[in-house]
Amino acid sequence: MLHGRDTKYSHAFREFWRSSGIKRIRSPIRAPKAIAFAESFIGTIKRECLNNFMCFSRDQLDYITDTWVRHYNSERPHRGVGMSNEVLDRSFRPTTYETIRCKQQLGGLIKSYYRDAA
Repeated sequence: MLHGRDTKYSHAFREFWRSSGIKRIRSPIRAPKAIAFAESFIGTIKRECLNNFMCFSRDQLDYITDTWVRHYNSERPHRGVGMSNEVLDRSFRPTTYETIRCKQQLGGLIKSYYRDAA
């Protein structure tokens, strides 16, 4: 488990995780942005996904997060290198003229658009 060096992580907190067999990794000294990417991702999944559901079991939570993470890593538009947009090119003109389809997941919370295969 990765966590900061805040004083809110008491001895009881540390002892609980140690007794559970979970290794704790503290962020580096005087590096407040060291876990910024993890905190950003957690905020994103909460805002875009988990705040819309009430989970009644661990299996349900696992299904929802697995589905959303798969969408986030493979279908969601990113600005990263190698992530392509299969519907529009940079001039915002259609790349081809096939029908655009919509794939919905998690009750319509996730929508992905794609073209039929030629």
